[in-house]
Amino acid sequence: MPRPRADSAHRTRLSEAVFLTLAESGPAGLTLRAVAARAGCTTGLVLHTFPDKRALLLHARDVLHDRTRARAEALEAGSADAATALRAVTTGALALDEERLAEARAWVGFLGAALGDPVLRDRHVTNSRAFIERLTRLLREITGAPAPDLEARAAALAASVEGITVLAAGDPELWSAERQRAALETVLGAALTR
Repeated sequence: MPRPRADSAHRTRLSEAVFLTLAESGPAGLTLRAVAARAGCTTGLVLHTFPDKRALLLHARDVLHDRTRARAEALEAGSADAATALRAVTTGALALDEERLAEARAWVGFLGAALGDPVLRDRHVTNSRAFIERLTRLLREITGAPAPDLEARAAALAASVEGITVLAAGDPELWSAERQRAALETVLGAALTR
């Protein structure tokens, strides 16, 4: 019997289904059956595309990275200067709307799964460091601070942005968009001190 094949439309639906299932149900709820139900396809088609849970998780993390990277690049390109870009990129990483809240929840779910899996952990480290590298470059343009100081500032800023986002993913009522923005402004003030 021939194996099921995913055409372009099915691949797109599957991709979105994997991401949203992780965002809404966490790693425990990211099952072949749940993805198939959301995508409107058979579990065989999901299994043909994603051979195991790790593949589902890696795909969801790649979708997340692609979305956030594209957003950061667009925000940076549309900014008049590095300071405006830094503020736009860090604000763009916060869970300020439903789409970014889903991204934050997917990130938390992936991170939870990555704690016990070195392959997932490596993907997390690579993608998280890309964010820190972007922040380091922008801070260098703004402050001209020495490299060790820049790296420390960028790492602290990334940790703060990601911490705010994680808190918003877990308690969006307390961590409203206004509260997230206010917390970010406090952190940006410290990061931009020359």
